Amino acid sequence: MSNMKLCELFDGIDSTLEFPHHLATDSRDVIPGGAFVALEGEKTDGHKYIPQAIENGAGLLIVRKGKAPENVSVPIIELDNPERDLAATASRKLKAHNLHDIIAITGSVGKTTTRAALQKVLSPHFVLHAPERSFNTLIGCTATIMAMPLETEIVILEFGANKPGEIKELTEYFPPTIAILTAVAPVHLEGFGSVEGVLREKLEIVHSTSITKIIYNHDNEYLAEAFKYVVKSMGVGEWRDSDFVLAVDKSEYTLPALSFVLAHRESQEIARFTANIWGKHNAMPLALAASVGHELGISLQESADALADFQALEGRGRVFILDNGHKFLVDDAYNANPASMRASLETFCKVVCAGKAAVLGEMRELGENSAKFHAELAPLLEEIDGVILVGEIWREAFPDASEYIFVKDWQEALKAVNEITSSREIQGVLVKGSHSIGLENVVRELCS
Repeated sequence: MSNMKLCELFDGIDSTLEFPHHLATDSRDVIPGGAFVALEGEKTDGHKYIPQAIENGAGLLIVRKGKAPENVSVPIIELDNPERDLAATASRKLKAHNLHDIIAITGSVGKTTTRAALQKVLSPHFVLHAPERSFNTLIGCTATIMAMPLETEIVILEFGANKPGEIKELTEYFPPTIAILTAVAPVHLEGFGSVEGVLREKLEIVHSTSITKIIYNHDNEYLAEAFKYVVKSMGVGEWRDSDFVLAVDKSEYTLPALSFVLAHRESQEIARFTANIWGKHNAMPLALAASVGHELGISLQESADALADFQALEGRGRVFILDNGHKFLVDDAYNANPASMRASLETFCKVVCAGKAAVLGEMRELGENSAKFHAELAPLLEEIDGVILVGEIWREAFPDASEYIFVKDWQEALKAVNEITSSREIQGVLVKGSHSIGLENVVRELCS
């Protein structure tokens, strides 16, 4: 259906045209023949970038009514509200498609790693369609569905949210049959106000009118309590009353392999999993994926085999071996919040090596208690030989600290870590932060 006639999707559109297989909201992501959707955001207006989209080969422009450019050779669709009108169109397409399942993943951390692991588990058994990247917004899910091929059996979506109402909206447009909840943690507190606000938002996914199964992180206290008496739910975790019991080997602190055992309590089926991915915290995304597979008829051993060559995604725990095996670098630079920062630091502290340095970007959107969340990491920072803190929030958290190096951006961070590694015996480097800080540039330079 990715090549449907436009007249099938929008009334009054030229019936000789077909809807492109690719939809982009960033002119830089446009591919030849694809559609460019001009959205109006808080910081910029996508209509300004129509010339760049055309230059990159856009085959269709979707704009707000009254904002269509003149004298362009590319077909144009004008909509009252491009984002929601397209979402409604994608919703109709989803309902018309005879899918085996619609799987949606939400949570404060681990959505994209869970999605990637799920693709590895399910792809030998089903025809899958999933987002190219972490497309977890309304327009991102819309773009994923509009590109869905006719032969698709299972579609996998990520549901993200920065403020109340977003998960509910995604669930109404794209109601999942299987919901995966990775964790609830203090993330985007400027929008949600509290962790309880985050929980309420994430739980909106289970109100899907099509829901048949809920798979959740039973180790997360908020989710464990929320699903205590929910019949359709199955918990994954280290507690023995979990439906899928997870046991992580201590040997996972030898880089870069992760090793754990997962058992289905009811059937007593058991399998050992190993993967080249960083940290105990990444056992949960893989275990959630295997648990979903089990519910779809895939044995735990089959999932373990499928995940044996699983590699961490860019910025999400990739391990680089440097200097002919004498040093290692952990690229965890895509996202940072109190839960993921603590998990990555705890693993880093437990790795035995000659010396350690950490480049840590500030955690944003945490509201009035932001400095407090940063300060709570002090015991972990004390175990690291060289600590470079990027951003002003760290200075607020540690106003009198002289043992840390405070810098304002990734360029200064790169200079500082190079000085540390050249003057001290450092074997391991951790780079952890949010994508907006640009610490992936530090990773690139250190690995070049």
